[in-house]
Amino acid sequence: MGVEFDHVVVGAGLSGLLLTRALLARAGPGSEAPTRLLLVDPRPHDDRPLTYAFWSDRPSWLHRWSIGSWNTLRVVGRSGKETTVPLGRWRYTAVDWARARADLLDEITHDPRVTFMQESVDFIHDGPRFASIVAGRGAVQGSWVYDSRPPSWGESSHPERRHALPAVAQRFRGVWVRSTMPIDTTAATLLDFSADPGDDLGFAYVLPTSHASALVMAVRMGHDVPRPDPAVAVARLAGEGAWTVVDEESGDTPLLSPQPPRRVGHRVLAIGVRGGRARPSTGYAVRRILTDTEMIRRSLDRQGHPFDIPADPRWQQMLDHVWLRALNREGAGLEPAFVALFTAAPVESTLRFLDGGPRAHDVFAVLRALPPRPFVRALLG
Repeated sequence: MGVEFDHVVVGAGLSGLLLTRALLARAGPGSEAPTRLLLVDPRPHDDRPLTYAFWSDRPSWLHRWSIGSWNTLRVVGRSGKETTVPLGRWRYTAVDWARARADLLDEITHDPRVTFMQESVDFIHDGPRFASIVAGRGAVQGSWVYDSRPPSWGESSHPERRHALPAVAQRFRGVWVRSTMPIDTTAATLLDFSADPGDDLGFAYVLPTSHASALVMAVRMGHDVPRPDPAVAVARLAGEGAWTVVDEESGDTPLLSPQPPRRVGHRVLAIGVRGGRARPSTGYAVRRILTDTEMIRRSLDRQGHPFDIPADPRWQQMLDHVWLRALNREGAGLEPAFVALFTAAPVESTLRFLDGGPRAHDVFAVLRALPPRPFVRALLG
């Protein structure tokens, strides 16, 4: 039996859909690139809201689903001290991913080159000439398989080190609110540590999308942390006015360190969070996934395979690992370090550092701004 598909994309989340779209664009009219593509995802269409926010210094095609964009951020420490951070040429943008996913799925699944299988993938088997997936209807073969399934909790790139670092998570719970009091839309609140006074590292962020509505998201980071409550931040936003919850969204992001392997055998590439594209120290992923998608496309064009993509530098992986060790050890005590990123370092250096693409002077600027003691304690462990 011949190979049935040239590309098999497992998972129709952000990384899977971006890559599918890039593969289809690569195989456009007049192209000799293969066009038989299988997209596999068990999830039905879902209208529940899901918002992705990221900063950028240039537009991307994701901006067509933008619901808000800000050139100024607010950072609030646990004491309530507020700092306003202008972003210069950068903007912080929120996109309606639920609507974007629905639009992309509709576009992709109506493409005659695409087969969509609404099944869970149980196994992926690698081989020298092709890989195969085992899903509901049996085994399917593909020349290349891209795996974006959520990683197992605590999964590591080295099985023998799986328990060297406890699983660290970002846990989210947010509400979309309408307020009778006018909401300031000139700035987004990125970090408000005063809204969560617990022992875990917790904060809220507020994305005002109009003078009457906003997304208020509570976040906790750590090992085995409870889901946070955005009520304090909502009450502060509404002030003396009344407010109404019109929708909710929540989720978890595992922060993996050491970085998981990208290449899994001869024919399988891990992408998205499974491929370490969520920055371990912060959870930021959108820009990293956009960049990774372009790198995979270039590798296919130039090398005929998807594996010629740069790994994160070793120094960056080390810094991420130390940051997670400090987070596990310090909990809420790491709040001064998060605040210092935006108050004591040049903002462009911080943004490039958090997204994983800093220059040497950005790294030194950020390291100079951070309080050293929590990280020295993490290193000495």
